[in-house]
Amino acid sequence: MSLFRLLIAAHCALLLSAQPRPYEIFRTPSPIQIDGKLDEPAWQQAPSVGDFQFPWFESGTREQTVAKLLWDDNYLYVSWQAQDKHISAYVTERHGPVSKDDCVEIFLSPNPAKVRNYYTFEINAIGAMLNRNRADWWTGPPTWEPEGMLYRTSFHGLPKKDEDPTDNGWIVEAAIPLKNFARDAAHTPPHEGDQWRLNLQRLGGRTNAQLSSWASFPPGVRSFHTPEVFRPVLFRHHPPTANVASAETILAGREIYNRSCTMCHGPDGAAGDRGPALAARRRYLRTTEQQLFEAIKQGIPGTLMPSSPLPEADVWKMVAFIRSLRATAFETPVSGNPAAGESVFLGKGRCSTCHMVNGRGGLVGPDLSNIGAERSLRYLTEALTTPRPHIPPGFQPVDVVTTAGQRLRGTLKNEHNFSLQILDHAGALHLLTRDEVRTITYGTRSPMPTDFDKTLTRPEFDNVVAYLSRLARQPDAPRANRRRP
Repeated sequence: MSLFRLLIAAHCALLLSAQPRPYEIFRTPSPIQIDGKLDEPAWQQAPSVGDFQFPWFESGTREQTVAKLLWDDNYLYVSWQAQDKHISAYVTERHGPVSKDDCVEIFLSPNPAKVRNYYTFEINAIGAMLNRNRADWWTGPPTWEPEGMLYRTSFHGLPKKDEDPTDNGWIVEAAIPLKNFARDAAHTPPHEGDQWRLNLQRLGGRTNAQLSSWASFPPGVRSFHTPEVFRPVLFRHHPPTANVASAETILAGREIYNRSCTMCHGPDGAAGDRGPALAARRRYLRTTEQQLFEAIKQGIPGTLMPSSPLPEADVWKMVAFIRSLRATAFETPVSGNPAAGESVFLGKGRCSTCHMVNGRGGLVGPDLSNIGAERSLRYLTEALTTPRPHIPPGFQPVDVVTTAGQRLRGTLKNEHNFSLQILDHAGALHLLTRDEVRTITYGTRSPMPTDFDKTLTRPEFDNVVAYLSRLARQPDAPRANRRRP
């Protein structure tokens, strides 16, 4: 091995030791239609891999890509949603130089112990694809024909794609048969906890060409064909889910509760003569579904809470109702499409101009990365449609003129008798003493628009609410067994 390769391997080993935990690829509970739309519930619930990195960025605008993966017994499913204001693609031939066009890629290494045995899938915006097999057992030509590959792009089959003023983004959806990896993978289909390594990339385009990657690269490495940096992924047998009950189950639970529990508790979970409210602003000792089930079914020793003779199925429905009273938006069923809502959030709604999500977006408004786990669905809907009577601290609009004649407009982040801090509309923070301020005018209305129900169509509005409702930082799932009806 050359000295250069030894140095690169050492760099990569250090980088991998600092990487976050593996991305989990969940099993899809229902078929995926490869149509480039990503409107199946499984895609909506699947987590994205996270922000792409720009290791070799020099100039232009960084445009993010949202990538997700799923699997079933036959396929590994991959989706890319690329933000792109200048979409162009002209290569149509099989195994052509698609990376010159707007293009996405996935490089897969099914055996972590032999990471240099990897396979490439490179697809441009009009559907031309290039594949290579880099396994040590492969003796064929440089290009490779994967068996049974299915995929669609937003502009699939067009003879060319020129840039257009309306360009905002594009999608690639692919299903890769797992049998293509049987020589290297430990199991096909994967077993629970099987680990692979892979990287997802985006590149190309004539205007504002992109060069981004899910994996990070050590200094001095300028090639996506560096499998040592591929990130680990784990296959999980349970499907992606927000763990929410259906609206029908919640309604049934409400009816059973009102029929069975209002001798002590109040109707619809309110406070009663002998029992507390079940959704008040207080801390509860029993918060998980299993704890609630046991409290209802077995009672609570030393209290007036008796055991219930109801069938387990009815108790679980009551649990769903009680959880809905305390539910965050993330725990509540929604009718919209989160994936489509993200496009509206980033595009027509212009929400990312002021709000940040997972390190991406503006600083003027509150960070929304965990809003689905912090607020109720009703709160999210009202925030988009109803003016608030009071402006939250840290977001007061101000117009300041300094003693030097400079005018600053933005939000007041902090203020006391001797100084104030202002974040202007460009995102710059200004620290001023009181002596430096000539005049200050406090805005009386929040800069947050509250007419999204009028500026967006009904489907767009529902989709944005759905997207916000699924913004939640997920803790590790508890390892608890429970019975469900």
